[in-house]
Amino acid sequence: MSHKFFVPSEQIVSDKVTLTGSDVSHIRTVLRLKVGASIQVIGGPDKLLTVRLLEIKAKEIQGEVIKSEKFDVESPLAVHLGLVLTKGNKFDASLRKSVELGACSITPLTTERCVVKTHQVGKKTERWKKIALESSKQCGRTQVPQVAEGIETLATFCRNSDDRDLKLVFWEEESDNSLKDLKLFSVPRSVAVLIGPEGGLSSSEIEKAREYGFRTVSLGPRILRAETAPVVALALLQSLWGDL
Repeated sequence: MSHKFFVPSEQIVSDKVTLTGSDVSHIRTVLRLKVGASIQVIGGPDKLLTVRLLEIKAKEIQGEVIKSEKFDVESPLAVHLGLVLTKGNKFDASLRKSVELGACSITPLTTERCVVKTHQVGKKTERWKKIALESSKQCGRTQVPQVAEGIETLATFCRNSDDRDLKLVFWEEESDNSLKDLKLFSVPRSVAVLIGPEGGLSSSEIEKAREYGFRTVSLGPRILRAETAPVVALALLQSLWGDL
């Protein structure tokens, strides 16, 4: 199986491809590929290129396109996930799984019961973007999900979700409504999803989300761990309106 790399469109001119940055080191020192070897380059949302390496330098690699084909593995459902920070490496794991399950964007959030203080997060945003990129490569996606630049509040995420077709908050205290109980007039193409922290979302936060048009839904009779909830929620959404 060929190795896949994301290359910006401006680095693909006619049938010539230029790879720079960390991809060069990965090809040279990790994969140890030589001139004449082939890789796969994702050059857009639906284009997969087979590229033969022509020149391998310390900071740049040149290649030529020998094959181009349509490549579409992105879900028709754009899921915009608001994910409250969790302690340890749990957030990193949730981020990876969310990418694998087709999330369109991930926004780290802080809430009343969030056990991670924002000053402890530091410069983790760049690491999260790297995780999103690496996970996209691993699972063969053609688009890297957007990771928000900073930590947002619940209200900010809700406000920025105004144009989504559907807005959901998965809440452990909701007992009457599940996804199958939703009455929709049309199939949603975009959905904003709120997932709370270890201690859950408070009643006041739920009311605030409802003010912005979010509907509370249940993930079943058992209380799921904070890192399990986004996996289950995304799988259910993709099964209903996406590509699972």
